Amino acid sequence: MIRLKRPIFLILFLCLTLISIPLCGHAEVNSKLYPLPITELEQLLFRWLTRSGFDVCRTALKMGQVQLDALKVKEKWEIFLRPHSPLATEIQARCTIGGQPDEARLKRLWDFISGYTKAPLVEREDSNQVIPNAVLSEIESVVCITGKHDHKDMQLSGFIVDEEGLIICTAHDVRSAQEITVILNDGRRFKGHLVQIDVRRDLALLRINLKPNNFISLAKGRNLLDMGERLYAIGCPINRGGTIVSGIINGPPRRANDMPLWQVNMEVLPGSSGSPVFDEQGNLVALVKGRYRGRDSVGFLIPLETIIEFLKQK
Repeated sequence: MIRLKRPIFLILFLCLTLISIPLCGHAEVNSKLYPLPITELEQLLFRWLTRSGFDVCRTALKMGQVQLDALKVKEKWEIFLRPHSPLATEIQARCTIGGQPDEARLKRLWDFISGYTKAPLVEREDSNQVIPNAVLSEIESVVCITGKHDHKDMQLSGFIVDEEGLIICTAHDVRSAQEITVILNDGRRFKGHLVQIDVRRDLALLRINLKPNNFISLAKGRNLLDMGERLYAIGCPINRGGTIVSGIINGPPRRANDMPLWQVNMEVLPGSSGSPVFDEQGNLVALVKGRYRGRDSVGFLIPLETIIEFLKQK
């Protein structure tokens, strides 16, 4: 059963206004074919949109076709699904901001679906887990970071911590990186400038030339966690921005280089380092440091206390 979070009259108004013009009548519509049943693709897109804060209207059309219309402030999505076969679906999509087509956001949709189709079946099943709204609300403050390290491409995660555009991430990749690029949740790219680094704590601070609308408050964070407590990380594993994974504290605090670390049973893939970690109430509790070598599901987190100590140095 789908649970709608907005008043029903708003959803009805959204449906009436958004579906007044046929999707296929727009010149900017893009069409692709994916090896997913229409029901699975519809559920995937519904979760993707609602987790991003959109009001979503679903309209059932003839021949088993479905239209999803979504609205958030000035951003509007029109998505049309048509069954190509029992195991494949054709999708047409259009995104506009203030009435103007936005190709960058459209590309993010294609990348998201492509990444899902390439993921292992177990990972797909995990995506059905309900993510707390308090965690979802922080997704726009999380960034992907790319650059060059020893003449090789490097990629990690980070998050905005204040209204001045400061971003915290791990230090082990950026300390000798060149051409740092910060990619926001909406696809915009900015040059990243290294402001501060602490190799011992494995933390770094970057700055971008932007006054962000959203940032993650450290004031409402938590230092003490319980054994078995469920946590959620938002990051860019294998360059898939906005990915949310969950895990639990499964070991006592450990120390590395005389610094405390939390141990978690959580999938930590390349690019996850620097991801913010939250409890079920959306409080920041840690940052992903990395994983146990050879094990994707044994991760280590830098506690909030260490992050705050690092920021006091600036």
